[in-house]
Amino acid sequence: MGKLESNIVGAFIAILVPVCCFFAAWWLGVGVVPERYILFCAFGGLFLGVVLDALFLRRWTSRAYEIRLIPLMFLYIFVSVITYAVFMGTSVLNLVCGIVAGAYMGRRLLHAGAAGEEARTAIRRTGLFAASVIACAAGFSAHLALRDPFAGSDIEQMFHLKSTITRPMIIVIVAVGWPALVLCQYWLAMKAANTAYGGCRHVARTA
Repeated sequence: MGKLESNIVGAFIAILVPVCCFFAAWWLGVGVVPERYILFCAFGGLFLGVVLDALFLRRWTSRAYEIRLIPLMFLYIFVSVITYAVFMGTSVLNLVCGIVAGAYMGRRLLHAGAAGEEARTAIRRTGLFAASVIACAAGFSAHLALRDPFAGSDIEQMFHLKSTITRPMIIVIVAVGWPALVLCQYWLAMKAANTAYGGCRHVARTA
């Protein structure tokens, strides 16, 4: 791993760990400690993340491409949940998670010397996994939108629309947008993996 790549990976991990600890401590504290102490739990988690960075960041960075995939899959799901929650159910922004996952897998395969069918399979699986996660997130948003009688007015306020969003329009948005979002995530994750792997090698078809 070159110096530039090492710095990028290190910076990403340095931000990711405190953020994950912050939300984990926050959500674990709900229902366990009094509500007035939830904020203390959250910032306690943030402080723990900073301490972990100080102790293990260099080691984590040097071994970033050696971590087992199962823990990374759970981490991806957790980060996707954080993204979904922070942006109030706007699952479109979860596409970024899939792009990052694809880029990571591409670099991981490159450093591992993977080629041919092995690389194609790994990249395809990455795209499928990212697509399945966003399918769940978008599906949950669609479920809420179809059940909420005020979903139309909420969309109007969110995007400052002057036209009225009717229930049939919401149904059409869900019917078209949900599969489109899933396919887009699949393509973007694979495209990011191909680009990170080497671009011109085209180890997996992205169209």
